[in-house]
Amino acid sequence: MSDTMPMKCLLVDDDQCMLEILSRTVETLGFEPVTASDGDEGFSAFCECRPDLVVSDIHMPNRNGLLLLHDIKNLAPEIPVILITGYIHYKAIINLETVSPDAFVEKPFTIDQLREAIEKVIPRIRKSTMTGYL
Repeated sequence: MSDTMPMKCLLVDDDQCMLEILSRTVETLGFEPVTASDGDEGFSAFCECRPDLVVSDIHMPNRNGLLLLHDIKNLAPEIPVILITGYIHYKAIINLETVSPDAFVEKPFTIDQLREAIEKVIPRIRKSTMTGYL
């Protein structure tokens, strides 16, 4: 793998406007965005492109973000997953889950809050990418 290849970020949300905002934000951080509009599409995209990072809404059709998180962590526990939601009750559910997200961003959020959550996991992505290709 070339050092010049951009890191990929899978963005999963059923709101097209949110996907556009997320895409622009991750691009400014050096990621190539890959988008999906629901959990099933997101899981297929994950398997196909093996992104370096996943940012997903929780409440969406077909496969919610918690199931997506669980499925991704079963396949690739080293891939950071950031969950986004406006539903406060999901925090309690996440605390009961055996698999936790690497970060959680609550709607409404600012671009800076999202950027901060992503920047916290970037060192781990770089470490994982470097070890994976030695």
